[in-house]
Amino acid sequence: HFQQFSVVGGSKSLHYLNAAAAVRQFSKLSQHKTTFRKSRPALSTSHGPHANKGQNADSISSSPYSTNSTQQLHSKEDHRKMQALVRAWRQYGHLSATIDPLDIQQPTDPAKVFELKPSVHGLQDILENEKNGTSDKVFEVGLQVHVGGKTHATLTEIIDCMRKVYANRTAAQFYHLDSLKEIEWIGKYMESNVDPLTDDERLRVHRLMLESQIFDMYLHKKFPTTKRYGLEGSEAFIPVMDTILRYFNKNGYDDVVLGMPHRGRLNLLTGLFQYPPRAMFSKIQGNSELPPEIFGTGDVLSHIGITTEMDYGYNSPISLSLLNNPSHLEAVNPVATGKCRARIHLKGKNSATVLVHGDSAICSQGVVTETLQLSNLPHFTVGGTVHVIVNNQLGFTTTPKHYRSTRYSGDIGKMISAPIFTVNAEHIGDVVRVVKLATEYKCRFKKDVFVEIVGYRRYGHNELDESAFTQPLMYRNIRSRERFPDVYSKMLIEGGLISQEHVNQLIETRLNFLDQEFDESSTYIPEKKYFLGNIEDSHRSNNVRLDIPATGYDIAKLKEIGYDSVNLPSDFQAHPRLQKGHIEARVKRLSVGNEDQTVDWALSEALAMGSLLQEGYNVRLCGQDASRGTFSQRHFKFIDQETEARHFIFSKLPGKRGQFEVVSSPLSEYGVLGFEYGFSIADSKTLVIFENQFGDFQNCAQVIFDNFIANGEDKWALASGITCLLPHGMDGAGPDHSSSRVERYLQMCNGDINTSEAYQARANMYVVNPSTPAQYFHLLRRQMKQPFRKPLIVVAPKTLLRHTMAQSSLAEMGPGSKFKCVLGDLVPPNAEMKRLILCTGKIFYDLHKIREERGLSKNVAIIRIEELSPFPYVNLEEELQPYIDAGVRFESVVWAQEEHENQGAYTYVGPRLKRLLRILNVKKLDYVGRRSLSSSAVGNAKVHKVETKRVFNNAFAGLVEGDVEEESV
Repeated sequence: HFQQFSVVGGSKSLHYLNAAAAVRQFSKLSQHKTTFRKSRPALSTSHGPHANKGQNADSISSSPYSTNSTQQLHSKEDHRKMQALVRAWRQYGHLSATIDPLDIQQPTDPAKVFELKPSVHGLQDILENEKNGTSDKVFEVGLQVHVGGKTHATLTEIIDCMRKVYANRTAAQFYHLDSLKEIEWIGKYMESNVDPLTDDERLRVHRLMLESQIFDMYLHKKFPTTKRYGLEGSEAFIPVMDTILRYFNKNGYDDVVLGMPHRGRLNLLTGLFQYPPRAMFSKIQGNSELPPEIFGTGDVLSHIGITTEMDYGYNSPISLSLLNNPSHLEAVNPVATGKCRARIHLKGKNSATVLVHGDSAICSQGVVTETLQLSNLPHFTVGGTVHVIVNNQLGFTTTPKHYRSTRYSGDIGKMISAPIFTVNAEHIGDVVRVVKLATEYKCRFKKDVFVEIVGYRRYGHNELDESAFTQPLMYRNIRSRERFPDVYSKMLIEGGLISQEHVNQLIETRLNFLDQEFDESSTYIPEKKYFLGNIEDSHRSNNVRLDIPATGYDIAKLKEIGYDSVNLPSDFQAHPRLQKGHIEARVKRLSVGNEDQTVDWALSEALAMGSLLQEGYNVRLCGQDASRGTFSQRHFKFIDQETEARHFIFSKLPGKRGQFEVVSSPLSEYGVLGFEYGFSIADSKTLVIFENQFGDFQNCAQVIFDNFIANGEDKWALASGITCLLPHGMDGAGPDHSSSRVERYLQMCNGDINTSEAYQARANMYVVNPSTPAQYFHLLRRQMKQPFRKPLIVVAPKTLLRHTMAQSSLAEMGPGSKFKCVLGDLVPPNAEMKRLILCTGKIFYDLHKIREERGLSKNVAIIRIEELSPFPYVNLEEELQPYIDAGVRFESVVWAQEEHENQGAYTYVGPRLKRLLRILNVKKLDYVGRRSLSSSAVGNAKVHKVETKRVFNNAFAGLVEGDVEEESV
């Protein structure tokens, strides 16, 4: 199963070059780091050697080597050769580690690994002399080379120690790290910390694994048709998590965010995390996991998440969040790190992240690399993550040689210079020791680390699969094996630590507990304390109408915020174009008389954010080129043209009480949006904004939109106020630069077509297409000012950023003002009006211009629907009432859009406008727009212009004699 990357007994030239390079590199390192003395104090942390091959690693006994002070030291040259051999063992010893409990992958004999041969390093003569008893020289050890607690050792003893440490049950890869300090620390830790587990540790490990096995067997008996994704074959995962949490707590962490897939989730929940099994049994029997007062759809069994506390007896308990996850593999990774970042950055928590992966998924899912790429970036880092890979040696039914190109699943960690430890899951002593090492490494160096436990799954991908269809020999092996918790019980009994009666008592006690929990499951009512996030927030959002709060702000303060947004230090050298076109232009705009003051799109955004900061809210804006803005409109960060010093706006904003963070993200959508969503669910006092470079690129993050943002509240009672800015506009930019695919978000909205306004109170998210700066200002402020949180999808403008008509007055943002779901026409009702055009977004300005040019203002009314979801039935009818009162009898009602017929808002608003047509006594809704197209736009500029002309001509066709609708090109 594991691909062999080292040529065994093959071409020596390549390996000789590698070994020679190893000698040179290690020699260079040792020349300035090592001084040779006749004696050196023993290391306080050193212990006996590792277990011999074939022994269970938990049965290691300590047997320190003896030293003779009369022995002479080898020469410095021989010492450097010895160090090169040790380096080779640290680098290539993993090839000889026995990490597969099924013995499908056989380790390479160290004698056949070219780099590990003493002769390659010029040490054969010394080794022969030691065997013959003709050598009385030793090597000095204890600084860079560690042999138990010795200060001197023979070459034979050194090789024996290296073999027991690096060619036993753990495959360690750490010599690819960038830091010599980290390499030396790991080497010392591995070669020194080889004691067996304490009796208390063995007892705890035994109990945790046995309880996991009992739970799996209990579910298998009670619910034989349930897909539980059990842990049988990898029971060591429970002690792994226990060790990580215990060592986090020991190192001062009080908060842990955990993201994991299905396998082992139920075991972990009801075992280590003490989630009541009766809640699990109730869910399996078809009951909702949500409290009765919470409206929601719930989710499947293997997606359940909880919040709980773990007390390990240190300074304070650990607050643990196991995040809900969809079935989309690895999608939870950036969400978990985003939540952890918010806990650290805003809450002041000493928080850590643990991510659990499947062996096939971590190699195959691109979101893994996107998340890893964020790990060391200033605005995304969480100070390292512990990655745990549960390796079942199958990806559904695919074997490793068909699902990965790397030797180990964890090798993806090399992209960020993370150490990788692969360990045999049925050698629990090695498992616990390597997890201690990994957790200590993360705590000490604040970097990612990978632990891969190699086990198997006793059943198929789920318990209803028959794996022998595809892997008959593998599963013949598995089914002939005794369960490892039972094997471990016998080992402890044989060692005299426990008795068979003790094991029987553990089993009986656990079964009685599960029986009692099962009996109570029929009357179980879900408890709020286990839910992630603020469940009361979700409760509020489902029980009040989505009324629009007043979001205006004091005009004098708005002007101060506007000035501050371009207030640079006196000696700051801004770019000349920005000085004139942005800074001076904004000051001029704010300095004119009140009746003439107007606000453009970029200024309205700055005013909204600045006012929220003054009110104590935090703002985090993240996106590709977010600080400047894709269209060079924003400029929240200025660069000094002489020194490249950076100045962020609002750094000294008067009255600021919130934190302001502007993040120019890497070129990632999936990973970054997942991170921002995670950030948003951690803190309801932060306006989290994700901005796409172009709205078209949102589909790279579609999993996050589809499975977290659109329905996280319905499934998990987990409220998010994330705001997504998706630039959109059919302006001739062609495919991939024209459409945010607004139709997809509208399709995910839960408003019924034939609905009453009351039902809209349970809308899952907002989808808006604002057409004025004031509307955008109010939208951003509404996200924080309403008493609950909902995701907001903004069909963001491109050409409107600088459109002369897309301007708002400060009065439209003043006290008492608020967002309007529907904007009426600029022309008052007229009895001669024959046509009503409904539209959304920037097309309004083009329609208004053409109407004026053709002298049709008395004949055509144009109304903008600014908020598409929840659909504003009442607001639209209120806007139409003046026309009814004026005696207007429309002959036709048109939906006009610049998008293609199978795109844009038409398919969403069309059915919802039937109610409006009945009120107006109009039989049908006419569509005006582009014909259906597979692409978002045409790539031919001439065709685009013809299409655009046709759309606007057809919007007014038939109003003038002889004017007929044009056919599509």
